[in-house]
Amino acid sequence: MKKIYLLLLGLLGIHLLILSKLQFTAWPEMLSFPYMVDKGFLIYKDFHHVYQPLLTYILLIYYKFFSFSPESLKIFTWISILIIDILIFVISKQILKKSTWLSLIPVGLYVLLQPLFEGNMMWFDIAMIVPLLLSIYFIFLWFQNKKYLYIFLSGFSLTLAFLIKQQAILAFLPFLIFLLMNKVTFKQLLTFALGALLPLVITILPIMLKGDFKDYIFWTFEFPLYWLPKFPGYKILPIKREWLVIFLMVLIPLFAIIFDLLKKKVDSKKVLIYGIFLTLLLSAFPRFSFFHLQPFLALFVLAAAFLILQKNKILYLIAVLVIIYIGTYRYRLILPELAGGIRFYGNDEIQLTQYINSVTTPNDKIYLLGPQSAIYVYAGRVPPKPWIENYVWHFEIPGLQEKVISGWETDPPKFIFWIPPTSGNWFDLGTYEPKKIVEYIESNYTKIDQINGVDVWKIK
Repeated sequence: MKKIYLLLLGLLGIHLLILSKLQFTAWPEMLSFPYMVDKGFLIYKDFHHVYQPLLTYILLIYYKFFSFSPESLKIFTWISILIIDILIFVISKQILKKSTWLSLIPVGLYVLLQPLFEGNMMWFDIAMIVPLLLSIYFIFLWFQNKKYLYIFLSGFSLTLAFLIKQQAILAFLPFLIFLLMNKVTFKQLLTFALGALLPLVITILPIMLKGDFKDYIFWTFEFPLYWLPKFPGYKILPIKREWLVIFLMVLIPLFAIIFDLLKKKVDSKKVLIYGIFLTLLLSAFPRFSFFHLQPFLALFVLAAAFLILQKNKILYLIAVLVIIYIGTYRYRLILPELAGGIRFYGNDEIQLTQYINSVTTPNDKIYLLGPQSAIYVYAGRVPPKPWIENYVWHFEIPGLQEKVISGWETDPPKFIFWIPPTSGNWFDLGTYEPKKIVEYIESNYTKIDQINGVDVWKIK
């Protein structure tokens, strides 16, 4: 048994080693969102926050103990990924029962594939994996002994995943099917529901009490479901290689389901894992990127725990090898990243931060029109309320530019740091400019300087 855990530790070490050799992506929102809350900004009401609030709250608490820095974010990310490795191992043990050493195979697959799927970052998709896997683990424990505590914790954990990213709500359906397949009693189902409601109430009630509920509904539901599909340039679909990877990942588990149906033997655990697996695929669209497939990948390797004991497991192995082969083009694309380092935190960001600190005081408001939002954190400055970043799918919502300008008229930024637009489609990142915001700046500010391609405008 000790050898098993030593091997597990070895896999965790290999995972860390791989991640340490790759460039870490410090998405600006993972720093600026918690920072704004720390500075008294209300989520949704005072700044755009198009996701559920839990990850921002968790990161805020974490940064309070450490620091608002990319290095702290990297440590948080790597700890989260190692927890995912461990949860994949313990869930695989539940699936394979006595075959403990086989539980290392899904972990090994995850260690191998996770970095290929742009995994060296913290984003909402990756953050939701931990509570989602916890929910699966607790429901499997309930399956074994029917204790109410486990079904309560399963519902609780599943809602935590939803409170990190909205798309996790799709996973509730496979959980409900699993419970019905195992003849859940009304009392047990009520316990699951109470567990699911508790974190929802604890998280959303303060938002309601602060009068922010209307903005919460707008940014987390109306905006992504109604407004985003309207904007050109927002939709990104997979290329051919990526479609092939997705096809292979879906095909083999589907073969396993078909074989079970032909045998008229359906395992409720398989229904749960494969059901969540397929629902998570939907969450990677319409703005596709490999890191949006991270939750999908975690369930893919759990499917291995079922398939490695079946006669058709060779199909799974072939699919994995093909995926790895195709995935190697990802490594070719990220060869410049192999030296490590931190994306969005380089010399340009450091120099701009130093310049901002040299021309402003800590009490001065600034606004970044183009430079990424983590600069606020690095410089220790804040924008006026409400704060909206320069995204076409934000500023082209009717009335939003006027709302920002109204805030500036009562509390104007002293300096504006503006990256001139590049050539391209008007709606692309880097080319888009909010017309009314630009007109206001040109009427009320004077360009005084430039640093590394960033124009510096000062209020008249």
